[in-house]
Amino acid sequence: MWPGGPWLDVAGYKAWARIDAADTADDTAIGEATDATMEAIQLRAPLGFTVDVDGNPLPVPAMLIQAGRLLTNRLMSRRNSPDGVVGVSDMGTATILSYDADISQMIGPWSEMVVA
Repeated sequence: MWPGGPWLDVAGYKAWARIDAADTADDTAIGEATDATMEAIQLRAPLGFTVDVDGNPLPVPAMLIQAGRLLTNRLMSRRNSPDGVVGVSDMGTATILSYDADISQMIGPWSEMVVA
């Protein structure tokens, strides 16, 4: 876990996603999604999680927080469609893509270069 504590949380996600704070039905699932998102982004973009010379955590960049919200939202959508397909009534079906260019673009500047 990031030394500064969680940088994504259920309340913050719910406010961003316009979910009423009193609606607690999905809080456990949202908490699991935010935890998984934080872990994935911290592993993929370690340069965005830095500390000052005294070891105090610096603020998490806004781009990473936004990427975290989008990824959390993607995980919440996938909860109802583990195979990636969601029904859209008379409109047929839609697929939740496994790749989101916006998320990758926001994480990219904070990622370390991989040399194979």
